[in-house]
Amino acid sequence: MVNQQQGVTLIELMIAIALLAMLALAVFPLGRAWVANQQITKTEKLFLEAYARTKNEALRNPNAVKGATKAASLEVTTTTVAVKDSNDVAIWSIDIAPTVTVTLSTQCGQKVILDNNAHITTAGCELYTITASGGSDATGIL
Repeated sequence: MVNQQQGVTLIELMIAIALLAMLALAVFPLGRAWVANQQITKTEKLFLEAYARTKNEALRNPNAVKGATKAASLEVTTTTVAVKDSNDVAIWSIDIAPTVTVTLSTQCGQKVILDNNAHITTAGCELYTITASGGSDATGIL
């Protein structure tokens, strides 16, 4: 009588595990890039929402500033984006993911200042870039 094999042998199991490990290693960088791109997209949406709130505050002009004086500002740090009124009091802010960087034009100094007509007072401060390690950068104009 011949005994028939039931189940899998140890060699077959080790080969299957090795193949799964190689597939996981090949897919891992793609997952990291996907996560980075999702963080960039989320940060860009929140940044544009902050800019819209800054424009709204400048147009509302609760402190009654006149002319080209600062009515509201949008300030970017390494960890937050904050909307401030004409007295530099923060009225709204969001936290930025630690892996994401928001950069404004070099002449802005990480701050966009709006007058009471919601116009940017410093020329050339409209450009922003959002980056994350492993992702595709997002660049836009306010």
